[in-house]
Order: sequence, then structure tokens, then C-alpha cells
Amino acid sequence: MNNDKEHIIYKTLSKSLMPAVLRSLTKSVLFVLSLIILTACTETQKEQSMKMNITALTTQGLEGDLQKGVSAAYAALIDDNLLVAGGCNFPDKLGFEGGKKVFYDEILLFNKTQNQWQTIGKLPEATAYGVSVAIPDGYLWIGGQTATHSLATCHKVQYTKEKGLTFTDFPALPEPLDNFAGTSIGSKVFVAGGNASGKPSNKVYYIDTATDKEWHRLADFPETASVQPVVAAVTHENDTHLYLFGGFFGGDATHAPALITTVWCYSLQQQQWQKVATEETTDKKLFTLTGATALAIDNRYIACFGGVNASLFINTITDLYHIGRDTALTDEARKQKNYDYMAHYMTQPIAYYKFNQECYLFDTHTKQWSVLDTQPDFARAGATLVGTPDEFYLIQGELKPGVRSPKTYKLKILSN
Repeated sequence: MNNDKEHIIYKTLSKSLMPAVLRSLTKSVLFVLSLIILTACTETQKEQSMKMNITALTTQGLEGDLQKGVSAAYAALIDDNLLVAGGCNFPDKLGFEGGKKVFYDEILLFNKTQNQWQTIGKLPEATAYGVSVAIPDGYLWIGGQTATHSLATCHKVQYTKEKGLTFTDFPALPEPLDNFAGTSIGSKVFVAGGNASGKPSNKVYYIDTATDKEWHRLADFPETASVQPVVAAVTHENDTHLYLFGGFFGGDATHAPALITTVWCYSLQQQQWQKVATEETTDKKLFTLTGATALAIDNRYIACFGGVNASLFINTITDLYHIGRDTALTDEARKQKNYDYMAHYMTQPIAYYKFNQECYLFDTHTKQWSVLDTQPDFARAGATLVGTPDEFYLIQGELKPGVRSPKTYKLKILSN
């Protein structure tokens, strides 16, 4: 009898309470959905409202062949002081014409008071193709290449108006690196890809400048070894995520050239890589960030500037690869065919090369691409980017293969 009463009471309560429970659940679900939609709309509106303010710096004070601009320079932005060092160019003739690539050792400061560049020091060697990353007490200038060899060296750069430039040794890389990518987040510094000990690589090295005395090797990124890639880092759910974009493989005895269009993400906590996206526009057209540079925004977005044209670049390096391995050609015939090809390719107007004018914006939450801005001045490869969204600088670089620009641009991310 007691069980029957309990059953009747349960049914009565169920009938009276169920509608209220359902109403409550419905309200909760609708509230959560509205929050999700509101958050998504807010983030989309924020992304769409981000604009850039662009100001060209003067080239006054650049001397000698530095007036022709360089690519692959080192740089630092320390307490609003912009430093640029090294880099390389072809000051006379193009490479296929017998021109010599020249490397530089000058360290320059942009003097805002006098509105001109001035030389304030020298690198230990004339160098380019390294990376520049911010750390809490300055910058690191890492690795690179001289006219004869690659470097494993790493230097800490500091600057104050009172003391001037301080240039000190920092723990060296485990091996020489050039044409690689580097980034930092707080005291954590990552370098990836490029040529390691002279060979295309998918190696990744890491150091925490607050605690470590030497570099550590992380898991190699998947897929093909990548030269001239781009990396950027953000934090998410108490984990550091390293994003890898772009890069190319020039081919070897068994593998043809390849252009990397996969976006990889490395979790420092989980110590593993994951494919998260492809470099493609909303209409599914592939692009590449080979030779580009990047900046993290709001610990979520990654803004990527410049880079070569995907189809033109892969077609060119593939053609040259096949010419170099055509066994039907004599050495002299191969040399002439290579010269003829380069004479055509290297002498086109700047517009022919179609370097990326778009600033591609990657959302690390949605894993989607959009275009933040489009500017002809962004169309360069091998530029250097330093600073924060409040103030950053896009420094020189190539306008086309073999031709540099001496122009540096100051940029700011603005939110409407």
C-alpha cells in the first residue's frame, strides 16, 4: 500500500512539476544559445571592425647600398625605439646576370626626433635570414646566414637612450639555422623549419628565457620540410599553441618541389601537432604565406603580411628543378636553358609576380581565414615585422625576386 501511495504521489508531482522543469530547461538552453550566438556575432563584428592605420617612414639617413633596401633583416622595437640590422640585397646586377648578393652588418636606429635613420653599431658578421623575437627584457636575434655559412649564434639586444645599444651573447642554437621562422609569447621562444645545418628541415626548437639555459628540441612538425615558413603563438586554456604557416620544399634527388599550404598547430602541453586548416580563401582558392611574416592579435587572431604568389612560385621552382635534372641536356645546354628561363622570369615588372597584397587574418578559435586589409604596400616577401598591434613595423623586403624596397611602414590595428 505504501508503495502505491508513493507511486501516486510521484505521478502527481511529476504532472505538476514537469511543465515547470521543461520551461526552466527551455529557458536555460535558449539562454546558452543566445550567449553563443551573441559571442559569435560580437567576435565577427570585432574582426570586421579591425582596421589598420599605415604610415610610411622616411628613408632619409640610409647610406650607400642600403638605400636600395634589404630583405631578411633583423629588427627590434624596444621602448618605442626601432632598430634594424643586417639584411641583404643585389646592389648591382641580378643573380642570373652574375650579380653578387651582398650582406650587411650595420645596426640602424630610426631617430624619431630627427626623422631619419642613423648607424649605432655593427653585427659581429654581415648577416641575414635569421629571426627577431621579443622577450620581456629586450629582443633575441637568432641564427641566420652570411655570404659563406649559416649561424647557430643568438644575441640578446637591449637599447635605452641613456645607455645606447647593448648586444650580448645568448645560449646558441643546437645547430646552424637560416631561412627559418621564429616567434615568442612572454618568455617562451620558438624557432621552426628553414635550413638546419644546410638542409631543409621540419625541426622545432624551444627555450623559455626565464628558466632555461639551453634550447630544447620539440616534436618535428609533420609533412614536408619547410623553408621560409611563418610561425605565431597564442595561449588557449592555459596551453601555449604554436601555429605554423607557409613554406616550401625545393626538391631533392627523390622528391619534387612542394608548396606547403597546411596550417599546423602544436600544443606545448600535449606535445603534439595537429592539422587545423588549409591556406585557402573563402572561395577555396589556395594561397601561400611562404616568405610572409605574422603578428598575433588579441591572443586569438594571427595577421599575416606578404608572401609570394602560390601558383607562380611553385611553377617556377618546379620548372627549374626539372631543368636541373634533365639528363638529356649537356652541362652547357642546361646552363644556357637555366639562364634563358631566369632571364625571362627575373625581368618582369613588379605586378607580374603577384605577391600577396592581402593581410590574411587567421582566427585560431574558428580556424577560419578572412582578409583584414588589402594594400599594395603589403606585397613583399622577406620583410621583417616587429612590435605589437598598438604599434608595429613592416620593414623593407623584396618587391620582386632580386629587387628590394628601402621603405618601412608603421602600422596600428584600430578597432571601430
